[in-house]
Amino acid sequence: MKRNAWLLIVVAAFAATFFAAPHADLASPFPQQSGEINPEIALVGARIYVSPFTVALNNGVIIIRDGKIAAVGHKGSVHIPNGIGQLDCSGMYILAGFQDSYVHFTRPEWNDASQLPASQLINQMQDMFTRFGFTSVVDMGSDLQNTLALRERIESGEVPGPRILAAGTPLYPPNGVPSYIKTNLPLTMLKELPQPATPAEAAREVDRQVAQGADIISLFTGSPVAPGHIVTMPLAVAQAAVAEAHKRGKLVFANPSNVTGLQIALQSHVDVIAHAIENTSGWNPDYLKQMKDERMWFIPTLTLFMHHPNLNRILSEVHDYSQAHEDILFGTDAGRLAGYDPTNEYALMQRAGMDFWHILDTLTTAPATRFGQSDVRGQIKVGMNADLVVINQNPETDIRALADVVYTFRDGRVIYSASGQ
Repeated sequence: MKRNAWLLIVVAAFAATFFAAPHADLASPFPQQSGEINPEIALVGARIYVSPFTVALNNGVIIIRDGKIAAVGHKGSVHIPNGIGQLDCSGMYILAGFQDSYVHFTRPEWNDASQLPASQLINQMQDMFTRFGFTSVVDMGSDLQNTLALRERIESGEVPGPRILAAGTPLYPPNGVPSYIKTNLPLTMLKELPQPATPAEAAREVDRQVAQGADIISLFTGSPVAPGHIVTMPLAVAQAAVAEAHKRGKLVFANPSNVTGLQIALQSHVDVIAHAIENTSGWNPDYLKQMKDERMWFIPTLTLFMHHPNLNRILSEVHDYSQAHEDILFGTDAGRLAGYDPTNEYALMQRAGMDFWHILDTLTTAPATRFGQSDVRGQIKVGMNADLVVINQNPETDIRALADVVYTFRDGRVIYSASGQ
């Protein structure tokens, strides 16, 4: 990342000036400026969740230096160098940066991302992600070139935002484009959506998307084409797509929709199930064992089913999976659903039997592990990227507090401040 290009909220008051203002005065530590971030700053006084597997630190200190965690510990045990800025986080809570592993940049406001005004993109990034603590997101299907152009503007430093991992257009079964897509696209565009009918066609489509820059491959092994009607992908087609993606070092996500779609995903060695299985007819505990044997990860996206008549059985499915597995990733389907606030997702995951620590894992450590980045992000440890979320309330007593974000840091830079400063 180009440090000298970042146009965002930056840390001020250098040398002998300290950030001594109380946390209620959010404007004073972070005046709006352009230029390089202060290379060193201390966040002081918060309860720090180092990881989901470590006891939290009360009255802790985090020192950020050049975008990395330079020190973390109890206030009395960490030396704060003279002359560096200090942000008083007393009464606050600090967690590692969050990842939303299921989003879409498909709404019209993201179109022509290479040409949109930076101010518009900054506002949209805040509305959708950074104000909720997301420092990484996974786009599960959009115009790949448009999303990659958006990512370039973030990584160049022009637009503060999360790192983006992107799939291309999902691969659908033959004549299996979902009904909610068919109703929103003209026929000419529908015909262009990949619906491979043979293994060779599937492999070619995967090759094409990887060549264009896709980070992951998305499949619909079960596609809801009409109410009560799910079309499944031919097994040989799914197997060919997964084999080609794995040959090229790419993860494969699959939307199964029903148990038959899950069986196809299992037999194809898909890496991640995206969305809970909404049609639970035929579901039984043996599938949990098969998923565990395959080391298949899972993204519930429960908000998608919040008004579904089968919600209670879907919640039971997630409960059963969460009791047997730690391999769950947080995802919201933001961009497809109305609104971006993840509070309902947190509440539904808790309703499904997941506690705060497991939910924190789905946001932080688990995605870093699944995407092979656990050595650089996902926990608050010395040497890791300073991806941090500062929140107002205790998430252990109220899971909704995870959405009450005061500051979001990515690589030591503030990409969101609740004060607007």
